[in-house]
Amino acid sequence: MEYLNPNPSPALPQAMWLVYRAAMERPGTKTADLFDLIVPTAIRAGTPSAGSHFKNAVSAMRKLGVLNEHQGVLKAAKLSDSAAFLRLLRHRIVQPPESFGPEFEGAEDIRRGLIWLMRQSPAKALDYETDVAPKTSVFVNGTRWNTFRTWCDALGFGQTALNVMAENKAGNRIVPNPSRAVVDAIAHPFVDALPRGEQLPIGRLVEFLRQELPVLPGHPSATFEGLRADEDNALRVIGLALTAAEELNVLTLKYQSDPSSVMALPDAQHGETRYVSAVMIGK
Repeated sequence: MEYLNPNPSPALPQAMWLVYRAAMERPGTKTADLFDLIVPTAIRAGTPSAGSHFKNAVSAMRKLGVLNEHQGVLKAAKLSDSAAFLRLLRHRIVQPPESFGPEFEGAEDIRRGLIWLMRQSPAKALDYETDVAPKTSVFVNGTRWNTFRTWCDALGFGQTALNVMAENKAGNRIVPNPSRAVVDAIAHPFVDALPRGEQLPIGRLVEFLRQELPVLPGHPSATFEGLRADEDNALRVIGLALTAAEELNVLTLKYQSDPSSVMALPDAQHGETRYVSAVMIGK
């Protein structure tokens, strides 16, 4: 399934949550009845292809293993809120498809887009015509790029550019920034959580994040044919996320004398490189 394909309408996380929440809060309700609830007949003709956003949301969530359908009834596990739902979606999308079995397709177009995005400079507001199309064929056209911008924002890997960065075209550009995904992965991991209040080698945190978010540079699966590697940008993207996490008091970055390993964070402070050897996760 092509998640970024806008024809007749793309599968979007907002529509997915709307459908998921309706199924979760109304167990036993027929899929057709949920369709009537979310896309009433009175407004259906004015929706994309008469409610295709509902149908695409259901299809996408079923393929991702987020939602099940049995005897015409959608079944959704109980989740606390939309943040928990997005966390589940992100896990299903960023992990290599084979992690969930040989028949699992995943959302490969979104995943490839995130892998590419995490190798771009977080100091650059990306415009499709000038910054994306000349560099990669991951996005077939600008319309699919626009759908991708919605996804990477919702999953915590990018943000809409500020006007000062985007020459007053902020709404059309996005900046690579995995800070929200990184902070959420530390707080709500799918693997064993890192120890709190204990000094850890910086390499342990970076490896943890690559396992939780394997679209980050450095994970063996975060590559594909034709991908241009840029190690400086990779460090900048991870460095931005770690610095943001420190500013939010999620963790503390430290440098020890005679450390066993060191990570350099380019442009961390006033354009200078910051060296980090240890980290402490807040309690």
